[in-house]
Amino acid sequence: MDNKLALSATAVERAIDEFRRQRGITIGEIAYYPAEFIGENPGLRPSFLLVSAPRAEALGLPPQPARIDVAGMTAAEITKLANPLARQTLSAIKTAPASEADSLALALAKYASLLPALVVTGKQDWLTVKATDIKHYIAAPLTGVTETAQARLPLEGMEDVRIISFRSRHGASVHLALVMGRPGDAPLVRIHSSCVTGDILGSLRCDCGDQLKLAMDAIRREGGGVLVYLHQEGRGIGITNKLRAYALQERGMDTYEANRQLGFEEDERDFSIAAAILKKLGIRRIRMLTNNPHKLEALKAAGVEVAERVPLVAPSGKHNHGYLDAKGKKAGHLF
Repeated sequence: MDNKLALSATAVERAIDEFRRQRGITIGEIAYYPAEFIGENPGLRPSFLLVSAPRAEALGLPPQPARIDVAGMTAAEITKLANPLARQTLSAIKTAPASEADSLALALAKYASLLPALVVTGKQDWLTVKATDIKHYIAAPLTGVTETAQARLPLEGMEDVRIISFRSRHGASVHLALVMGRPGDAPLVRIHSSCVTGDILGSLRCDCGDQLKLAMDAIRREGGGVLVYLHQEGRGIGITNKLRAYALQERGMDTYEANRQLGFEEDERDFSIAAAILKKLGIRRIRMLTNNPHKLEALKAAGVEVAERVPLVAPSGKHNHGYLDAKGKKAGHLF
């Protein structure tokens, strides 16, 4: 990346960080502030609430980013429109089409792992970021990964393991690769998205923890392979929003419906970063441990040959039956 593009990316990452720090940003002449923090900034006088296409559809509006007129509404009323957990009963609302700058601001809210809902307010003394810089940042492929560290990591059942960390274009995201044993010419590879609740805490609501263990066991039996562990919690929406999705699932929604109610697409992950990591490791042909056909397609599109799909089916139980059923029926997972 040349110096000009690097400075442009840094400016956008500063803007993302401003959102995380409960501050606003300005794009052109328009000031944006995260809707989920509106109750903590009573001095703001927002004129519009900006919502993503999935959230607009959930509110009964056309499925496109929209501005909702919130002039005169209280912070609590705005929060109810932005966050489905608030159980809003809608009255008549006035809307206006979203601008290009609006859509760019929503993308930054997603990068910050916040709800894709922002209030539009009058001119503020906030960080200003250029629309062109944001467009370049979004358009740049997630293939620029940098190795940041590596070490030996002896594991139970296989001591010959190296763990390598990679930093992606998005500065806050660090991904891992476990190179286990001797991978071979077409190694067995598992691309696994992080799941704190399943992988670490042993949640029974999903099959993530079981799949991680099964994949590592399969690689051990093979005598070598690679586990790519991606920092893409909750299908890319982040741990906080994942817990919000869990709360919506307790009301009867499935995992995909919950994500859309929150304003996200059903799956926000980008697997091109995994392809970039494999290429950094010198691996361009793999046998892939997965049930997800979209993951196969993404790796192939990114230039990694998938010689074979190896099924990875975890047991179903009373707590994750609905989750697995939704993955099969709505996302085409192969069980």
